[in-house]
Amino acid sequence: MATTLYFTNDETTDRFSARKSADLLTAANTSFRPMLLSPGRGSGVVSALTGTVNGPTAGVEVDRGLTRGIIHWLSPPLAADITISGSITWNLRASESNMSANVAINGRIEVIDGATGAITLIDQTARTTELAITTEGVNNFAETPAAGVACKRGDRLRVRIFGDDAGTMATGFDFTFWWNGTTGGASGDSFITLTENLTFEAEPAGTTIYLTNTASAVATADVDREAWTARGAGVQNDVTNTTTGDVTVQVTDTAGGTAVSWFTRGLAAMTLGGACRVNLRGNLSAAASSAHLGIEVARVASDGTSPTVWAVGYFSEPGEGTDVGELPTTETAISALIGGDDLAISDNQRLRIRLLLHGVPQNMITARTVTTYYAGTTGGASGDAFLTFSDVLAEPGGGPAANPPRRNPMAQLLAQAATKRWWFLDGLWRPDRHIHEPPDRLWLPRRLVGANEGRS
Repeated sequence: MATTLYFTNDETTDRFSARKSADLLTAANTSFRPMLLSPGRGSGVVSALTGTVNGPTAGVEVDRGLTRGIIHWLSPPLAADITISGSITWNLRASESNMSANVAINGRIEVIDGATGAITLIDQTARTTELAITTEGVNNFAETPAAGVACKRGDRLRVRIFGDDAGTMATGFDFTFWWNGTTGGASGDSFITLTENLTFEAEPAGTTIYLTNTASAVATADVDREAWTARGAGVQNDVTNTTTGDVTVQVTDTAGGTAVSWFTRGLAAMTLGGACRVNLRGNLSAAASSAHLGIEVARVASDGTSPTVWAVGYFSEPGEGTDVGELPTTETAISALIGGDDLAISDNQRLRIRLLLHGVPQNMITARTVTTYYAGTTGGASGDAFLTFSDVLAEPGGGPAANPPRRNPMAQLLAQAATKRWWFLDGLWRPDRHIHEPPDRLWLPRRLVGANEGRS
């Protein structure tokens, strides 16, 4: 069964965003404004006006008319491994402002690896048919990828829409893309249909673990804290210096201090998979610091060594203009999904959680700080940092056993006695295990009788 995915305007349900990658026009690394590529239709038509350039061009991506506001559409995490190799149908509604603009509309579909963040191209179209002039038109076409691309559980699809040359694009004009429509065959009905039957992860409903200030039983070179099922005792914060360049920085306990890692308790054997809802809280010391938060979840040995990364994600805060994607200057909650392929956990292995910083929408600016908050006592308030998994996390054996109930010794004795056959022998009542069924004695079934009862 084929899968249709719609371009929506939802940028709050899931703030997951790919790590910076090259835009088509300049090939420079930049960040993107993530919106949901959904199995369901949008909530109301939205359009974006994008300026043209002198061609020939490698592609001008839809950017909502705002500097550094390039949009990409991301699916939820995949629920099963699949290879995408069949025909892909594109239905894109767009127009150009003038016949001299010479704009064709095209698309690019990629897969983002849930464990590494690596991006692999599935297909990029090269249609040259010119758009309708000023009036929203339907552009429906199909293309088959040159080769199949294997996608794993926890990976995501990313789609980018761009204006291309219809002949040679000319500067000084614009083109408009419409999406988020509610009705098939009407305004904003932009979608892609894949031949394959794709399934997506549901909202996680397993174990929630909280980032606390309690020292972990693990001892590594980092500041090691526990992440487990009880909230913290009171809001704490870590401060991390920004670093110039296209780099990833692990959160530290203090500015210029030691890197921080959180570890779960030793886990019972299980298979970790599916999606994980992450809720982090943080802020920048100053605007235009170009930094956003990320997270890495890894399986480790009981002593915290031998990491295998299960999932990684970087999160984009809604924003406009040059600050799109970066954290604000006041404590803000960022909620997103991460996901990974099935990963076996053996008894007493742990999960390790690390918070990360990365530059967005450009390289980070030095001499600034990022503050992250955790160990809060109340949901939805300061310090409410947690992860909700699709699976149940438990300690080996399910934790300490409950104390057994207290019993009355005499009642227990009588209960045992009532299950035996008793014989009166040599002046005493004896259970059948002490004799060999003498035929001249009386059998009293399944009850204990008095000393004078049943005598012959």
